[in-house]
Amino acid sequence: MTELKIEDLLSTEDYEKERDFLLSESITKKKLRTITIGKNVNLFFENKETVLNKTQEFLRDGDITSEGEIKENLSIYQSLLADTQSLKATMVIDCSMEEDSNSAIKDKKGVEDRVWIQIGENDRVFSNSTPTVEGSLVNQHQIVFILEFNLSNLMIKDFHADMTLYAGVDHPKYNVRTKEILKITTASLAKELT
Repeated sequence: MTELKIEDLLSTEDYEKERDFLLSESITKKKLRTITIGKNVNLFFENKETVLNKTQEFLRDGDITSEGEIKENLSIYQSLLADTQSLKATMVIDCSMEEDSNSAIKDKKGVEDRVWIQIGENDRVFSNSTPTVEGSLVNQHQIVFILEFNLSNLMIKDFHADMTLYAGVDHPKYNVRTKEILKITTASLAKELT
């Protein structure tokens, strides 16, 4: 598992100098590591670089400089990173385009436990919500969950063999499956499983 350390962070001054470049890089990497399922669900699979950038932005916005608070935030963001046997994703359910977004959000109750990924000919792996993180309503149109997909050794082998990846949601009010996920995305996710 990749560990976030305080030494990985840039100083406030250095981050300000590099911020525009780092944000641009982070956006590019985030697009590469995003899987869209239907019109309402996005899975963002973080890696060390995207999480460090999120952390730097949070510290910057909150003007957080004490070592204790920085370590606490690193610990929280650490929970977004994959380990050698699982992938983790931030799932955003966005109902802002729905006519009645409040009703649409209610219809999606329980979706977080019905999201799946499938690599190669393996069975679908359904997500688990990370125990310490509950779904949080970002605004009246979006809700966010942290998901974890526990993988078998064969599944990890198939990720590294560049097998076909699919994702979907198997929920009575939202039953959607993706087309084949881009190979470049699959390869990027496989790098986290080492």
